[in-house]
Amino acid sequence: MVNQLIPLHPTDIGLILSYKCQSACAHCVYNCSPNWNDWISSDDIRVALETMLAWPQTFQVHITGGEPFLNFPLLLEAVEIATELGIPRYLETNAGWALHEELVDRHFTALRNAGLQAILISVSPFHAESIPPERTLLAIRKANEIFGHQRTIIYQTKWLEQIQFFGHETPTPLNHYIETYGEVETGRLLWGGYGLISGGRSGYHLGHLTPKQPAEYFNGDSCAYDLLYAPHSHFDLYGNFIPGFCGGLTAGSWQELPTVLARYQRHKFPTIIGILAEYGPYGLFEAAVLEYGYKPLPEGYCGKCHLCVDVRRHLALTGNFPELQPKQFYEEF
Repeated sequence: MVNQLIPLHPTDIGLILSYKCQSACAHCVYNCSPNWNDWISSDDIRVALETMLAWPQTFQVHITGGEPFLNFPLLLEAVEIATELGIPRYLETNAGWALHEELVDRHFTALRNAGLQAILISVSPFHAESIPPERTLLAIRKANEIFGHQRTIIYQTKWLEQIQFFGHETPTPLNHYIETYGEVETGRLLWGGYGLISGGRSGYHLGHLTPKQPAEYFNGDSCAYDLLYAPHSHFDLYGNFIPGFCGGLTAGSWQELPTVLARYQRHKFPTIIGILAEYGPYGLFEAAVLEYGYKPLPEGYCGKCHLCVDVRRHLALTGNFPELQPKQFYEEF
């Protein structure tokens, strides 16, 4: 089945305006935080969106970050350009910016008038660590009013009740869950109930809440589908084409998309992506131990993505791998 697919042809493409976010969530696979300062330019928004039109299959774009509302004029411009180009479009937000009703009403109305077709609002215990639930609830209510229920996407709906359990007006530290439910049940709730990806910060900040395994446990776990055929991928502001949810790993420059696609169709991959696609994170682990002095974490890894990102952190410091981008990703754990 995989071999019948065309590499690097996602159907849902995120345009990352910035990695800047008011939060530095424990689960973030892109290591977003307030420490990032760069934003994509207006010109590059247009180039990126026009580049996406080269794909022959139907696709949609989600405008994202970081937190895109931290630069609302640029976000609005991105929606206007996508509308002008006729690209199906929605955006993602954590609602941390939703301080009062008039502000949310003004921003959502402007986005709707600019052509935004839908909005995804994150409902997450990890965002709720720094964002009072009342802001999330306000954003959902106004989105339903302005965009309609069918165009308001709540991710994830099942967490709506839970994030309100400890109150509406202040953020909820994750240790409140541990104090209430205990470590084992909190681990099940967060890892299984939310469906965490162990890449990015999760393995380091939340790994104590789930069982860990030695590197050998992941021997045979290929990443071919995640890297080459993932339906959900991203273009970031630095020109990186990020396959799947693999923060800190670029398949190549979206600014050279025809060349990148042609190379992948001939199965000519960057070194790390080639190893991961054929042998998985354990293959990358073996190569890093042998050639770059990587030492395994004594406590083990809570998933294949945790193993992969820990090895890549080491390689980003000790080797020269252009596919390990953006560099700041490896400084934001």
